[in-house]
Amino acid sequence: MGAVMQPTGQEVSREGYDDVRRSGRAGRQQQLVMRTLYIYGPSTRQDLAERTGLALASICPRCHELMDAGHVEVVGTVGKPARQQLGLSDEMLAEMPADAGGDQ
Repeated sequence: MGAVMQPTGQEVSREGYDDVRRSGRAGRQQQLVMRTLYIYGPSTRQDLAERTGLALASICPRCHELMDAGHVEVVGTVGKPARQQLGLSDEMLAEMPADAGGDQ
């Protein structure tokens, strides 16, 4: 019997990412991030993690995806060391329905 090959870290990471995309969690997390930015306004990724209850490791890729799609943009920096503050793009703000804030 031959040796069993262990997957690389990159392979494990890619498999996890594909699972999140297939399950629909990524889309739900993106919606949660956008709704949180709509309710609270510009926020750092850490703020978003605290407000949504999602892990920072989940927030960061969702923010990158939303920035690539033009839904979220960097609106400034805060603190030292500087951390980016993210906000909804003007285009997304114009598209958000009046009740997008939910019950909060």
